[in-house]
Amino acid sequence: MFGMNTKKGFVAAFKDFWFRAGDFRGSSTRGQYWWIFLINFLLGLVFVVALIGGALSSFMAIGPNSNVNPFHLFGNVAGVTFILLLFWFLYQGLPSLSLVIRRYRDAGVTPWVLLLTELAPGIILAIAGRNTTGQVIAGLLRLADLVITLLPTRHPVPAWTTRPNEDSRTVSMVEAIPDFFRRGGVFSGRSSRSQYWWITLWGVIIGIAITVISVPFTVISVVSSLNSASGVPDLTGFFMYLGVLLGLTSLIYLPNLTLTVRRFRDAGVNPWWYGVLFIMQLGASAFIAGSKQFNWGFIIVGILSIVLLVITVLPTKQSA
Repeated sequence: MFGMNTKKGFVAAFKDFWFRAGDFRGSSTRGQYWWIFLINFLLGLVFVVALIGGALSSFMAIGPNSNVNPFHLFGNVAGVTFILLLFWFLYQGLPSLSLVIRRYRDAGVTPWVLLLTELAPGIILAIAGRNTTGQVIAGLLRLADLVITLLPTRHPVPAWTTRPNEDSRTVSMVEAIPDFFRRGGVFSGRSSRSQYWWITLWGVIIGIAITVISVPFTVISVVSSLNSASGVPDLTGFFMYLGVLLGLTSLIYLPNLTLTVRRFRDAGVNPWWYGVLFIMQLGASAFIAGSKQFNWGFIIVGILSIVLLVITVLPTKQSA
């Protein structure tokens, strides 16, 4: 057992952010919260500069007399930049949620207020649309969120503890869920087949449910926007739905990564091999996306998926 939440500074805040992804009971100081905000702001700035630089270099390298379409080259640069940025923020879903909950508690404010400062503004904007009153109310609620995160520590900061080398165990379908999120930022330890495959089954069930809801919702949104009285398609509601869906999906990215790492270790396979498989799958997927015809990328992705499947179904291998 070891304590967190006692060190200060950029590096400590960065480690605290990821490793405490499953800590919803502790508290976090202003420094721990705003260091992460600064990191994300600077990284976002770097990505924007890289995007602009890639666009300018693409046009300058091709020249006005070239037969190469500059937008095609720029599209590749923009695509890679967007994917990197998307992955970065998707993996922050659960850590960001637990961090803001701990910051509210540390400031002496019940985390339930987040329903007003974080959730309510989105609902108000979805209902009010371009209504000025709704926008003002949503803005004031977001301002309240900013004020709360700036408040000094008012709640005693408890030392957060975790079990870094927790062993695998057999769990039921229901027990797998809290275990999945509680160990969301824990890369050490092991996870059994039941801990892994119950979560996989939950993912399939939820994925089917989302598909059943999304298909008719998408059709209705597109048709209603095309038939709007103004004659101008309005897909605001549809894109807000996609945003909510993306936000909810981000909550499982980091826990799924740590779960797979622990499953590899439990099966007696070095977890670094999962990193190799993941990078190879990304490379093959990018190759497929950039090709206009069938290529070997599909076969490579299929083989890598089979390898991942075989490893995750292996029984627990007891350490010597």
